[in-house]
Amino acid sequence: MSDPNKDVPSTKSLLDRLAYALPDIPRWLYVRSMLLSGRCEVLGLVEGGPEPQFVAQELEESEDRAVCVVGRPPADAIREAARRNRDGGEFLTSPEGASHILGALPDWTATRATLHLLGDASRLPRLAGGEVRPFRASDLAAVTDDLPEGLRSELEVALTRDAPAVAALADGRPVSFCYAADETEGLWDISIDTLGRYRRRGYASRCVSYMVDEMRRRDKEPVWAAEETNPPSMRLAAKLGFVPVDELLVFRPRA
Repeated sequence: MSDPNKDVPSTKSLLDRLAYALPDIPRWLYVRSMLLSGRCEVLGLVEGGPEPQFVAQELEESEDRAVCVVGRPPADAIREAARRNRDGGEFLTSPEGASHILGALPDWTATRATLHLLGDASRLPRLAGGEVRPFRASDLAAVTDDLPEGLRSELEVALTRDAPAVAALADGRPVSFCYAADETEGLWDISIDTLGRYRRRGYASRCVSYMVDEMRRRDKEPVWAAEETNPPSMRLAAKLGFVPVDELLVFRPRA
């Protein structure tokens, strides 16, 4: 098998160059966030066309590092990224790249993820003082026992990266969390989760409203990504004034 890294310099300047070769729009939010933060490596880079083609894989030492596939990079690079993730992980690509990934990983399946931008901010709830507050790494220890393992792990990763985060409170304790897991110059990804017994009570909506105001002070607009297998997320996005603008495909190994 050919080496997908051959002749590709592993430098921050390369990551910056690739990031700025892609427009700051929702479909490129995740790969550009990885590139701009320097937390990824590039496999199978092909240049010379209107946009570069490559695989970007997170550097974090985990079993399912995120992978973004841009264009149609060599199939060897796609398979190498999957091999490095013991459980395969999740691969993101635009709809145009679907057949190329399936050609490299024929046993994988795809799920559509709709990307939304905020169309009507007036539908976000108004907040009373003290309902939502910033949530920092130092706050995590106090609520660790209340959090499911998956949510705790996600918050730890986000806060380690100094991602902006907030929490909605019930009886003075954080019960819903919203954070910017990915950011670019003008966009941020809404990551939101609420403890099970507090769902459908408006805590998530208040978290999102607070974070939208906070991030707009930084001139960044929210992107809401919802997979087709998550109807509640789709409904909440619509309720809060978000409108579909694009879509990505999420590839995973067949169960």
